[in-house]
Amino acid sequence: MRLLPHTCLSAFLLFLISCTGDKRNIRAYYFPVGALKQGRVYEYERRENGVVSTEYWYYQTIRQDSGLFLVSTYYDRNFEVGQIMREKIVRSGALARDYFLYEPDSTTGKAVQIPTVIESGSVFPFQVSDSLGIFLFSLRYHPVSEPAATISVIRNRYFKGDAPDVEFQGKKYPCIRIGIREAIGTETEGRAEVEGTGEEWYAKGLGLVYSTKTFSGGKLKMETRLKDVFPMTELEKRAGSSSRGQ
Repeated sequence: MRLLPHTCLSAFLLFLISCTGDKRNIRAYYFPVGALKQGRVYEYERRENGVVSTEYWYYQTIRQDSGLFLVSTYYDRNFEVGQIMREKIVRSGALARDYFLYEPDSTTGKAVQIPTVIESGSVFPFQVSDSLGIFLFSLRYHPVSEPAATISVIRNRYFKGDAPDVEFQGKKYPCIRIGIREAIGTETEGRAEVEGTGEEWYAKGLGLVYSTKTFSGGKLKMETRLKDVFPMTELEKRAGSSSRGQ
């Protein structure tokens, strides 16, 4: 798989594509930034090699002096935070500005925040072409479990056109398809790399409703579907019920 190098800059790529060929504006298919000031939780059903689990993503829009931002927080099925990303919403798309991962400490078991270095921050483009356009997201970090190692993630997104309409909570939404090519590498004494491909579907006025990824030639397959959307108070209620049941 041929991926773009780390040295490419996402802002430059977005600018380049916006100036080349016929363009289609797909901003309305990304998460509804204007409607997320109070924040909403997106509940997804996740299948990994046939094993079903639940994951939650809390999206909230924040306006600061430096611009408009979308903050996403991932919670696993045990309601533990796994990552937080802050994206700046600009005319050309959504660009990652901060990205934090969380990993349990082997001694205390408490989650430890892991800062990352964002080398190219293109998360979602607003102007696309059917014929060309690669949008690069890449970062690297040192895991708590092996601080001497460096893990790198390179993700290329590209527009694939329209997808079938998706029905969610009794309403049909037009959708688009975004293709993905991804490489995850671990650098210690040598370099091991896992490559994968996938696809994301975004619904107009709703955001990400479906995604699929396959790694290592089909040995690992992940699939997620949007199941529900609700306020943070509902997630807090579920988390409280879960802790009382333990």
